[in-house]
Amino acid sequence: MNVATALNKKYLRYTAVMLKSLCENNPGSVRIFLLNHELSAEDVQRIQKVLAAYDAQVVDFKVDRSAFYSGIPYNEQWSIETYYRLLLLDLLPKDVERLLYLDGDIIVNRSLKELYELDFKGKDLYAGTDSGWSQVWEKYSAVQKELLAGVLKEGHRYFNAGVMLLNIGQMREQYSFRTYCDVMESWNYQMFALDQDILNYVHAHKTGYFDERIYNLSARTAHNQGLSYEDMKQAAIIHYTGYKPWEAGNCHYDIEKRWWDYARRTPFYQELLEEFLDQSLTDGHLEAYIQELLEKLDTSQKQLQESLGLNQRLLAMLQKQ
Repeated sequence: MNVATALNKKYLRYTAVMLKSLCENNPGSVRIFLLNHELSAEDVQRIQKVLAAYDAQVVDFKVDRSAFYSGIPYNEQWSIETYYRLLLLDLLPKDVERLLYLDGDIIVNRSLKELYELDFKGKDLYAGTDSGWSQVWEKYSAVQKELLAGVLKEGHRYFNAGVMLLNIGQMREQYSFRTYCDVMESWNYQMFALDQDILNYVHAHKTGYFDERIYNLSARTAHNQGLSYEDMKQAAIIHYTGYKPWEAGNCHYDIEKRWWDYARRTPFYQELLEEFLDQSLTDGHLEAYIQELLEKLDTSQKQLQESLGLNQRLLAMLQKQ
């Protein structure tokens, strides 16, 4: 199984948790390409140590950041590392014909053999519908409506690029990093979801879909739909998009325990736990959020009282008539 993920030093521990869950649930030979530009030999060794009990070959895959235009957009949520998957076709060894790309903020919860062995049937890739958008036109950003209008109206289902099975052998015959750069330049780098928008545009007509409820289940979406920790047994991949299980400053839910289950099996567990506890005890975001809700509630109550007062006055006037 060929697997690739992109990371920086900040994401090393979280990626290690993801890879631990991958190898634990997928016995057999796994070759893992770590797309990065800053990991030291010691950093890579730390990941190798986590996976020492498995038949896992970890490849330190250095990316030359000079390949990217200096003004390319990225932010705290979408780091520049997210663009690294656009270089896969140019950089991967020629013997790689198919590859599973996985974001670092996921948990592999059971075997991916069935997913990895899917018949491409001429498609470039398999991915899951992005449940965050629910495929409702009104939920797309103005930029996405402008850039992706054509393919969306032709029936393309916008997919999440955090989990993709890529038909590398076929794709490298037709596309390259230059293909994606040309699209970015034609859009004047005005993407909303950065490289995810580009991948959806370029491969819109050759995308196959797996069941995202099994192979790319959004933990937050699942929680909002009433699912819990115990309901996660059927999910092969749980994706912690948005707020992360290891971050303070947001409301947490029991599905995050799946991530901590695997974190506990790594050497990083104690420091991750202490870090999370310290952040939780000192973070003021939740308190500020509750205060904001209370202020909105107070304003709503005042507006309601004013409305009730107006209705009573109108009723009194009508009764006099």
